[in-house]
Amino acid sequence: MRGFFLIGLVMLFGCAGVKPTTPTPTTPTSGYPAESGRSFRDQSWAPELVMIPAGRFMMGSTEEETTREKRAPEPAGFERPLHEVVFSKPFAIGKYDVTVAEFDRFVKATDRQSVLEGCTVDDHGKWGMQTNRSYRDPLFAQTDQHPAVCVTWNDAAAYAAWLTKETGHRYRLVREEEWEYAARAGTTTARWWGDSTTDLCRYANGADRSFDRDNPGDAQANLTCDDGYGGTNPGKHFPANPFGLHDMLGNAWQWTGECFRERYDAPLPDEAQCKRRVIRGGSWHNYPNVLRSANRFWLAPTNRSSSIGFRVARDPDASNTPSSK
Repeated sequence: MRGFFLIGLVMLFGCAGVKPTTPTPTTPTSGYPAESGRSFRDQSWAPELVMIPAGRFMMGSTEEETTREKRAPEPAGFERPLHEVVFSKPFAIGKYDVTVAEFDRFVKATDRQSVLEGCTVDDHGKWGMQTNRSYRDPLFAQTDQHPAVCVTWNDAAAYAAWLTKETGHRYRLVREEEWEYAARAGTTTARWWGDSTTDLCRYANGADRSFDRDNPGDAQANLTCDDGYGGTNPGKHFPANPFGLHDMLGNAWQWTGECFRERYDAPLPDEAQCKRRVIRGGSWHNYPNVLRSANRFWLAPTNRSSSIGFRVARDPDASNTPSSK
């Protein structure tokens, strides 16, 4: 299947059909310099963050959604069971995926040469490792404002640790439940703009006619529309969701902090032995039924692909761990 080649990716997810509580804006919270719904930066060169309001939502998807979206039984099962997650406090998350410019600053400051040791790319429909590819040249044109791709989970975690050291505030990868809550942004449909895929190219960068022109050997292109990008897009191109976040669906997959488990009610894997990390959101090479808020998949933390990037979250002074029911 087109971008998840080597691992044979199967994606899934769905909205929930259960109405979440309406998030209520709050005043600045201890540990954060902005109130809910506002954005801030800890340094002029650091990622812009958006304050996500406290609230609750139903995480996962219904059988109705995954059937409508024609998800195979196994990936559909990754989205079960539907369950409530409660955020008692606001939290901060990146407004955009970490950009090429932001990641490049980290690479130069730490001399992290491993990020230049090759990347798995889509070369006219054929995925494979090319040793001369990296986040600086993923085989499609990018600017400093595009998402940094060809980044492993280990690279992303190292970036967050470096950002913590440089800013004095604790950064990390986004937790999976935070990611879905922020992606849904108060909605219960499969995508924050609705269930329909007919207007997908207005809201997200997936595999479309532009992708098909650049990668004619890939059979899964969505030929019903054209978003103008055969690879990634700069962060401000598509509209933000109701929480003010860009590209939560499409553009680049996003590493999350969690170790993958095949169902939400399965035991949590041993973090020290984790061999599968959760990715969310889908990317520029994915079919519409992958670009859903509930869809989730996994890759090895050492996987470096031109379709995978990440965004960061920042903790307040006290831990903001959600409770789920």
